[in-house]
Amino acid sequence: MPRRPGPRGSYAKTPKRREEILDAAFGVFARYGYLNSSMSEIAKRAGMTMPGVTHHFPTKAGLLEAVLRERDLDAASHLEGRRGVELLRGVLEIAERDEQDRGLTQLFAILSAEATIDDHPAHAYFRDRYELILRTVRTAFLEAQEDGHLRPDVDPGDAAQMCIALSDGLQLQRLYGVDRARQWALTKRLLDSLLIRPVTSSD
Repeated sequence: MPRRPGPRGSYAKTPKRREEILDAAFGVFARYGYLNSSMSEIAKRAGMTMPGVTHHFPTKAGLLEAVLRERDLDAASHLEGRRGVELLRGVLEIAERDEQDRGLTQLFAILSAEATIDDHPAHAYFRDRYELILRTVRTAFLEAQEDGHLRPDVDPGDAAQMCIALSDGLQLQRLYGVDRARQWALTKRLLDSLLIRPVTSSD
């Protein structure tokens, strides 16, 4: 792949080097959290020197933000353009994907717990992320209600909170090996109990 104009040598800001750093940081943060991680360990895993890593990401907080934003892009693109029941189907598909990615589940479980501390560098990120997820899922249930797909006795706001709480709880249980029921299966069961027709049926 041709390089973009810029610094030459081992510190050049190539996309490949950036991805290597992000992958290494993902592994370190998922194992140790943010507070117990070090830039030197990330550099070691990436096969780079500390100056090489800080050339791309000057601070650990900035690197953490880049890792989190990168992992969010896939979910956002997966739901883009969907509404109502179709968006809820997307939520179900993401639950199925997450079941296969223990590292991603562990990353968010550890960091979201750490970030409840007000001065944690990811505190605002996780607060905003939960608000966005809650707003997005609530809107999907409101649209399902408008389209006549939501059961009459279901409140869209309550339904959104239940879905998010179920997802978080099942992910944590899976990390501890309490995985008798799959996240996808229980998420589908909850959605089906809230909708007039099964979430996977054609409209």
